[in-house]
Amino acid sequence: MSQKRIVVSFLLFWTMAAGCLAQIYASPYSRYGYGDLQSFTVGKAVSMGGLAYGMRDGSTITPANPASSTAIGQKTFMMDLGVSGMVDCFTTSDAYSSQFIGNIDYVAFQFPLAKFAAVSFGVLPYSTVGYDYSASAQYPSYAASDSTITATQSFSGSGGFTEVYLGFSFDIFDRVAVGVQGKYMFGRINRQRDVSFPGESVYYSSTSQTATMNVSSFLCDFGLQYHQPIGNDELVVGAAYSLALPLNIWSTTTTVTTTTKTESSNDGFDYPHTVGAGFTYRIGQRWLFGADYQWQDFADARYAGRTDSLLTRHKIAAGVEYVHDATSKKYIEAMRFRLGMNYANSYAKVNAHSYSEWAITAGVGFPMLSSRSTINLHLEYGHRGSIAGTGLLEQYFKFGVSVSLAETWFVKRKFN
Repeated sequence: MSQKRIVVSFLLFWTMAAGCLAQIYASPYSRYGYGDLQSFTVGKAVSMGGLAYGMRDGSTITPANPASSTAIGQKTFMMDLGVSGMVDCFTTSDAYSSQFIGNIDYVAFQFPLAKFAAVSFGVLPYSTVGYDYSASAQYPSYAASDSTITATQSFSGSGGFTEVYLGFSFDIFDRVAVGVQGKYMFGRINRQRDVSFPGESVYYSSTSQTATMNVSSFLCDFGLQYHQPIGNDELVVGAAYSLALPLNIWSTTTTVTTTTKTESSNDGFDYPHTVGAGFTYRIGQRWLFGADYQWQDFADARYAGRTDSLLTRHKIAAGVEYVHDATSKKYIEAMRFRLGMNYANSYAKVNAHSYSEWAITAGVGFPMLSSRSTINLHLEYGHRGSIAGTGLLEQYFKFGVSVSLAETWFVKRKFN
């Protein structure tokens, strides 16, 4: 591995880390909890519904299960980076709006340490926050019992939390791999709420409240995979566990009315117990399909010192990939076609109720000529909430591109 390539890779890593921290996002649902939780998946797995725990493939990186890294070739260095754009559409009972946003999504690296060990590291968003909306309503007036006033509430927020991870994987038996992964979560969430009374300045004062959450915490994951050949096929079963740990979150709230009041606290926040399990089954060299289940115990995790603010989250995912002949000289026969889906309930409450969110994914992997690298195209349609339930239906259309680079970096040249 050349020193120049190592330096370039680490510079790219920290550049992308800053990019993930500065993600642009827009959804009123991200007002609650830690915002909109992001999937800890990269590369082709994104197009397969976000499969993670049973993915064991030398052509992709799987941060969600640190045991998967030993699938990499012995002289291979891998890098995966992705960008995306999204058209987000919002519908209420009497209004409709849409907007376009784009982001740097992630960067991840992976390489072998020995014949039985490998390492992976990268940066991915944990949650994203972005919203800006207002609503007006009529309320009884204090000035006269038979009159009403109009109050306008405005809500805005931005930011999110990012995770930098470093994971190690080891083959402990011929068919069993284990992994451990350390993560550092950092970032900031800004929220603002304004209440104004147009035309009622004599009796009512406008109020502005700004709240920030800053996180700086270390977390830990464990992974396990068992892979078993069955004739020309292969079954992989995997699981991962994230420790429930206190989050070092410092929150500050500033309220401005006729006076200004600032309060700072560290009331107690927890990273939830997270358990995931899944499998993949490869049929020959053409078909790969799998399914995942994830459980996140937000209901027992503290949020601002309380354990009744959030809900236990359940998520399922399934996906399939087809390639006619990965070694064919006909380009279309070497392309990989993918489909997937996922479904989850929300971990945060809106109007004291949970809501559902689901997505359908599709993608194509375009092999680079004379290389093991791939360019992946990802398409996704997502659905969140409902007009009848939460009062807001969100639908989004997402398209992304990722580059999965696989190079031979560990061979010494014999000739110049």
